[in-house]
Amino acid sequence: MIKNNYHTHTRRCGHAIGLDEHYVQAAISAGMKKLGFSDHAPYDVSEPGIRMDYEDLEDYISSVNDLKERYKDEIEIYLGLETECYIAKWDLLKEYRERMDYMILGQHSLVFGKEDVYTLTNPAELREYVKRVEYAFSHSLCDCLAHPDLPMFSYPRIDRSVRKMAEDIANLSVKYDIPLEINCGSGAKIGIRSYEDGCRLPYPVRDIFEVFAEKKCRIMIGIDAHDPRDFLTDTYLNTALDALKGLDLKIEEDPDIIGEAKKRKEKYF
Repeated sequence: MIKNNYHTHTRRCGHAIGLDEHYVQAAISAGMKKLGFSDHAPYDVSEPGIRMDYEDLEDYISSVNDLKERYKDEIEIYLGLETECYIAKWDLLKEYRERMDYMILGQHSLVFGKEDVYTLTNPAELREYVKRVEYAFSHSLCDCLAHPDLPMFSYPRIDRSVRKMAEDIANLSVKYDIPLEINCGSGAKIGIRSYEDGCRLPYPVRDIFEVFAEKKCRIMIGIDAHDPRDFLTDTYLNTALDALKGLDLKIEEDPDIIGEAKKRKEKYF
């Protein structure tokens, strides 16, 4: 089990279970030293079952800050959000960037409320995905790119467009010194699926991480916990890592996410 995790959800998002404190207790039991909460950021329009409501934000902040204080002698706890890069929501994103210890980018849709990244099937959509990542990185919005290969969930094949997407993301990661995540969540839990050119995990995708290895991108591991028990098993961690076995990846065991976030926030504001 890894010692630090910055990708942790809460039941407020509607598709995770367990009390906030249960995640902390499970992380401590697993021997973790640092735990970052990064639930799905709310926007001004409710999306039940996808993200917390905006009305739940203050309770989320209060709860994590309370746990941070109560468990300070056992584990370091940080307050974050997993957000998308929606230019139409920039004022809200700016507020979040200022208030959070850190933020991770999880671009689940290309546009708020539509163009789901889980359903992308053509090269033009991959290019749009890269544009969102570039805007977020260049504006110091985030400190990590969660599941960078998420568009591969439904993309039918590994082709030149996929290679180009991987190269573009890798170059952005190096340019802005932002780590890319090996995600141990849904892709690993779903397991091997059939695509036009063979069988693979929805993500992480080996062909994409081969490019990240070639470009010597910074890599970190994210449990993407939606259940406290996710911290108490290595099953999905091993599934994700097995898919990437043999690649010369620059995996950082203890990335300075919080220190780097402070520096990026200075640029942001």
